[in-house]
Amino acid sequence: MWVATLVLGDLCMFAISAVLATAIVFHRWDALFVARGELLSASVFVALWVAIFARLGLYEREFALSAKDELYFTVAALSLGIVPQAVLFTVVPSIATSRAVLLFSAAISVVTVGGLRALQHALRGEFARRRPLRIALVGRSDRIAGAGARIGKRHHGAEIMYVAVDDLDASMDGHLLNIFGEASGIEWLDRALQWRCDELILTEIPPPQIIPSLLARTEDRGVRVAFAPPRILAHAYSLKLQQNGQQALIVPSQLSAARPSARLLKRLFDFGLALAASIVVSPLLLIAALAVWIDSGRPIFYGQERIGRYGQPFTIFKFRSMRLDAEAQSGAVWARTGDARVTRVGRWLRRLSVDELPQLLNVLRGEMSIVGPRPERPAFADAFRAKVPRYDERHLVRPGITGWSHVNMERILDASQIADRLSYDLAYVENWSLFLDVSIVLKTGFEFLFHRAA
Repeated sequence: MWVATLVLGDLCMFAISAVLATAIVFHRWDALFVARGELLSASVFVALWVAIFARLGLYEREFALSAKDELYFTVAALSLGIVPQAVLFTVVPSIATSRAVLLFSAAISVVTVGGLRALQHALRGEFARRRPLRIALVGRSDRIAGAGARIGKRHHGAEIMYVAVDDLDASMDGHLLNIFGEASGIEWLDRALQWRCDELILTEIPPPQIIPSLLARTEDRGVRVAFAPPRILAHAYSLKLQQNGQQALIVPSQLSAARPSARLLKRLFDFGLALAASIVVSPLLLIAALAVWIDSGRPIFYGQERIGRYGQPFTIFKFRSMRLDAEAQSGAVWARTGDARVTRVGRWLRRLSVDELPQLLNVLRGEMSIVGPRPERPAFADAFRAKVPRYDERHLVRPGITGWSHVNMERILDASQIADRLSYDLAYVENWSLFLDVSIVLKTGFEFLFHRAA
């Protein structure tokens, strides 16, 4: 239902954008699309944009944590999609009225499509608050407790009903045929359906011959059935279900972010963007260097060891924002808001994130990416590795100047928040795409001057 609502909304908003763009470019405010060519061009435009949105995953999964994020993702998708649209309209000129119409349509779509998606996100959030997701967890008592805790981290506010069943197979004995009727005779299934659950999750997989009839009973009521085997947990790999003859196979594979083709694409994106950014911000770099030198002398830059991809150490570059003797007595200290060791100029450099710009050199050298988990110092990485499960999985990709956790949490965190930051980092690693990188870069740019902590 949600996917259909998004698709229908996008279709309408893209069509409106195409109409307005045609009217603006050709100065025609009446009888739009009387010409067959204009109608064909608009139809192709709308169909292509919806296809591009689908290819980028905007109808499959949701990264947006707020209504504002929907606007960022819309801009990122339109930025990536304008090139194939322009190429198609150039190669097949018979379906294009004007490249100006294409550009104006994309620009207007930022407002129409992004605005509607933001509104839909807000309405969906309000609906979820009024009617929380209901999940029925069925299985052995020692298993459903752990599954509920893990699921609860993803679905905050969800209502979970625990139904302990020591022997799932025995609970279904003699009820295979009855399951198609209203009275199945299976106590846990009746309880879940009477509770009006949205999802029915079993920690044990029932006999295969009963699954078709189980689905027939639940899908009629809009209930999704899923299995949560205790040994199959979320980690840095993806799983696919395949069939080999009559045998079902669960096949693990590397995440997209760790594959050679993805690493090459990401490296090309990083190098091109870092080179262009270095040229654009070079006057700012010169001003910042001069300000540091006047305020507290040399050295202007500060090198510090950090942990990079695969746990390999490297030297990160920053503008020096602290006193020269900042860690002479204390050693490595976790950064904190209002740190007295920060210099006058350093406070402004941090406030504007200008102190991070020398890391463009790290990107050009291949030690960092534009987007990725923020790199930690070795002492902190060792401590977090010992305390936080899955911590090392964030090192499957290069660390970044900005990242998914960086734009969704405060820049300076308390050490106790590292588990929350790791959840964002792992979500990025598990769901990486070039589209997500572009979205994070856009969000970073828009909020560059509005860090919640510095």
